[in-house]
Amino acid sequence: MATSTSVVLAERLFVPLERWGWEYLLPSPASRSPESDRMPLWYEPPAPDVSALQHKVAIAKAKLPKRLGMTGLAWIVLSFGSGTLGFLALIAGVVAFVIMPIVVPNSQIKSTVAQARAQREGRYGQYLQAQSDWQARIAMHDQAELARQAAAQLWHPLQVRSDPSRVDVFGGTAEGWTSMLATLGCSLAQSGTKLTVVDFSEQYVASALAGLMYERGHKVTQIELPTHTNRYGILAGLGAEELADMLAQSVHTMRGSSEHIDLRALDTDLLETVLRRLTGATTFRRIVAGLEVLRRTYDISTDETLSNEEVTRLTSAVDTIGQSDRVQQELQFLASSIGLLSKDEVSDADALPLGDLWNSDGLTAMVTAHSHARRKDFLDRVVFHRLLHDVRDLRDGSDGVLFVVGADKIGLEGLESLAKHCRRVGLRLVLLLERLRGDLKELLGSSDSAAILMRLGNAQDAAAAAEFIGRGHKFVLSQITTQVGTAVSKGTSTTEGTSESSSETVGFSTSKGRSWNRDVAHWFADSVGGSDSTTKSTSFTEALTRNWSTTATESTTDTVNHGTTQARVYEFAVEPTTVQSLPTTAFVMVENPSSGRRVVIGDCNPGITLLDHVALSPRS
Repeated sequence: MATSTSVVLAERLFVPLERWGWEYLLPSPASRSPESDRMPLWYEPPAPDVSALQHKVAIAKAKLPKRLGMTGLAWIVLSFGSGTLGFLALIAGVVAFVIMPIVVPNSQIKSTVAQARAQREGRYGQYLQAQSDWQARIAMHDQAELARQAAAQLWHPLQVRSDPSRVDVFGGTAEGWTSMLATLGCSLAQSGTKLTVVDFSEQYVASALAGLMYERGHKVTQIELPTHTNRYGILAGLGAEELADMLAQSVHTMRGSSEHIDLRALDTDLLETVLRRLTGATTFRRIVAGLEVLRRTYDISTDETLSNEEVTRLTSAVDTIGQSDRVQQELQFLASSIGLLSKDEVSDADALPLGDLWNSDGLTAMVTAHSHARRKDFLDRVVFHRLLHDVRDLRDGSDGVLFVVGADKIGLEGLESLAKHCRRVGLRLVLLLERLRGDLKELLGSSDSAAILMRLGNAQDAAAAAEFIGRGHKFVLSQITTQVGTAVSKGTSTTEGTSESSSETVGFSTSKGRSWNRDVAHWFADSVGGSDSTTKSTSFTEALTRNWSTTATESTTDTVNHGTTQARVYEFAVEPTTVQSLPTTAFVMVENPSSGRRVVIGDCNPGITLLDHVALSPRS
């Protein structure tokens, strides 16, 4: 299973697309369906207007007694002639004058209401169908948005858009640098780029990249100095003048100050004096022996490092260089410094010059390591300046990338010089520096460079990084207030009242009555009678009312007010504490492409490519 995972990881890392890492982007939130504002609405239809028919029914009901009377009178009249005809006339009259005026309008009312109800139910059914279709469209949109979010690419390859000639990586750990070299190096190697890693950190940060490239069949050359000095000579291939200048510059960087320019010139003259008089192979041991001859401390009887001819030629130059204290001190300093490397030196006439490796195919990884601190320090300086010399002689490096790891102690002057010559020949330079301090801060912000800031544990380094990333305006919570209050109120009220009232009522009532008896079989009445009466009534009322009341009130009110205040501030876009606590493989990239300053957070962990939702191309 592990082998399978390793194969898949290598396949996904080796893509012909320069990739420094990945940036994580959350998918855009689900959008609101445009149908949300188009919800079908139900409007209750107006009730049918049957007021005219109802008015007809009311009139018919009001005329009902009169029509019944007229119908009865008509029946009485017609009954004198024929009983049957009168009965039929009575039925016809009841139907025509009593029933029909009420039944017909009521029937029309019921028909109108039933028709209106049927129309409403039909429209309501259409409304329910429209609402169902509307809900279905919203559900379809929501499902599509959920599917889009589920399928969205979360990790996007991160590239440097400004195409800088130099990229400065500040901070980080061995794990972070190893991850960055593996992620970036695999993508560069797949496109045919030549890779050179010079590692002064003793952390072997190119080991993972070398293993991946070896598995994929790429050429890998690994060198460890001083262990492999028998195969690759640091001094091989250089003339006396070039070698003197390189060693003098290496020694000069150990002084920690750029003010001693005259000492660097003196060192160059002394070294060139020795190198021009050596006829055999040039080694650190032989250079130290030549310096001892100039100091008059070389014992030819016990030391056979130099030939008699070389000793004679060097002795003749003793008077030329002078014997002042300054010259003697520099000779001693040079002999002591260069002697650090002579103790581990293995002479081999067939050793290849380091210059043959800087621009070779595939990956060349060189590591300097030593248990002796001073020897390791001087070895780093010599290797760096040998690299600088070889880059100066390079004619075209446009198909290569040079990584220099842990070169903090080299100093700003040497790093800027290397960057200048790399830019001249088109060789891309990536500097990985442990700290952001001293004059190295001046590397930030160059017009032809981009910066990558990884974890910087030191507070001053993190503050410098945050200042470089920049500041911006934002609103922050500046004040929180809480107010608590209690209010108590008490009161008593007394009310008294008296009311008197009197009333007198006088009423009259009159009634009249008439009665008669009529023989049914005759037209005239047999008897007529009547009576009249008048009644008077008087009433008197008097009332006295007294009332009184006492009311006591008590209330308690508790109030709590919470308030917040926001203020517009100009603060760091990334706080120094955030820079101090970045994950091992996380970084902040800052560059200046033509579209404007760009600050983006990324992660160079190679394992990200094994995750789901990893895009193959950068985000637009």
